[in-house]
Amino acid sequence: MTHGRAVHYAPLAILGQPEACGHSWLAELEADLQAGALERIDGGDGIALYLRALAWDSGYFGVPSFRLEYTEMPPGCSAAVLALAYARLRALLAARHPQFYLMAEVPAEDTAAIGGMSRAAWRMIETRITCYRDDIQRFAPPRRYAVRDAADADVTELRLAAIDAVNLYDRFHADDFFTRAEADAFLATYVANSVAGFADEVIVPASGPANAFLTALYLPEADALPGRRIGKMVLSAVAAARSGWYVKLIGEMSMRMRERGVDSVFMTTQATNRAVLKVWQHHGYRYGRCTHLFSTYERHRP
Repeated sequence: MTHGRAVHYAPLAILGQPEACGHSWLAELEADLQAGALERIDGGDGIALYLRALAWDSGYFGVPSFRLEYTEMPPGCSAAVLALAYARLRALLAARHPQFYLMAEVPAEDTAAIGGMSRAAWRMIETRITCYRDDIQRFAPPRRYAVRDAADADVTELRLAAIDAVNLYDRFHADDFFTRAEADAFLATYVANSVAGFADEVIVPASGPANAFLTALYLPEADALPGRRIGKMVLSAVAAARSGWYVKLIGEMSMRMRERGVDSVFMTTQATNRAVLKVWQHHGYRYGRCTHLFSTYERHRP
């Protein structure tokens, strides 16, 4: 695989050493391909499509689900040629599965892939912004707030908060493959799984109901960024009754990561989420990257 465009796909490239991050990201794809976790599909005209089957999503939604991780293409490949490759991929999945769901996350810089997917009638369902701080050891909020770790006993309230504070512009609510009930239930399940161990941190206000939360992960050391300790904030929700708590949760999670010795922190939201982006800016986080999500599917409903 060639490395030229990979730097834009590597999520950690915003933290430094972009060329090394791009090379490492492609090496991970190659390792997954050798391990059978990825399938390399010939798109014709020198195009290769790297497809991943999403086992958890397939089981949860009851429809075979896939993510197109990367498109390898020759220099100067046109949108029209790419559209044919993406149409072939869709036809291949349709031949294999009566129903299927296929999505891709494409960095804004990959205008060739964006043009090809658009011409192939894939739908753009979300635009994401990732922000970061690579100096979290200098983070110093003007005020502290009392929070605690979420517990199993909080799960019912956490699930309700996830549904109450739903964002209609996230992938699951913006994509008409999912019903509103499915999208709500998925987020509720996600936070419940986070408490069960899928996340390294889940914090809630120290007093009162657990109707505001923020989850986070500590990432394993990246080959391209040796010695760098990296954290990622993942999912949050603040019920209407807890208005104003989002800024507090971001500040407290940032402090928790600082206390854990983390160097860099990043997180992602929808480009439409102005309030969240304003909070991140308030806490010193800055723009890192922009990506677009596309999908196409075949689904039969009763």
